[in-house]
Amino acid sequence: MNHSTRVALALLFAAASLGNTGCQPQDLPIGGDEASSGGGEASSGGEGSDTASLLIAHWEGYVENFKFRAGSDVIQIDIDTVEGTSIQGKVRFGTGASLPPAVDPDVPYPENLGLFGDYNIGLPYEGFDFTMLGAQLTDRRLRFAIDPRELWKGWCELQASSPGSGSYECVHNGGAWEETSEGCFAGGRPVDCGYLALCESGVCGCREPGCAAARDVLAFDLLVDQQRADGSIAFESTTYNVRLTRDP
Repeated sequence: MNHSTRVALALLFAAASLGNTGCQPQDLPIGGDEASSGGGEASSGGEGSDTASLLIAHWEGYVENFKFRAGSDVIQIDIDTVEGTSIQGKVRFGTGASLPPAVDPDVPYPENLGLFGDYNIGLPYEGFDFTMLGAQLTDRRLRFAIDPRELWKGWCELQASSPGSGSYECVHNGGAWEETSEGCFAGGRPVDCGYLALCESGVCGCREPGCAAARDVLAFDLLVDQQRADGSIAFESTTYNVRLTRDP
């Protein structure tokens, strides 16, 4: 190999080396690329894990063109764990005070919930930290759900399951009840009308051993970058835009 050939090859290798280093992205999107995050999902190690860790923060914003019961449109998401494909956090709606746990099975929870048909149990209640369910991160797309009936988990577990018409119910005395001008009654005994309304709403699923909160889901679909998360939430048959900002 003559001198001119060796010089030409050296220049080609140098150019290739510079091309391989100079074209690498400096800021990876959350979730990384497929090579670093295992097919686009959050990874437990490597550069994809570093970018996925940006999710661990307090995110706050609003639901467009929607008001919760107290008149607020605020939504807050606190993500505290991103490990491998596991993403854990809490979601809170509105600006109400935190709810105390349910302690009395004979009154509605929360106590100011409202009577027959006044509150839509398919909507998330304000002031309660709902658990993120089934969270998946693919590149910059974050999808997860919450269960609005998680609110009544503790209350339903306080109920004594009663045999009703072909099933078990949380209404005392077998589910035979009535509302009169003198109040509400179950099996001829007076009961709190709010308790009765909540039992009849179907928030609890009961079997012979006891009651538990029935399941429901509301789905989120967000596109996340380092400071913003924009996307949607589906309330029953309607989809609303969600706008969130990362709290540094």
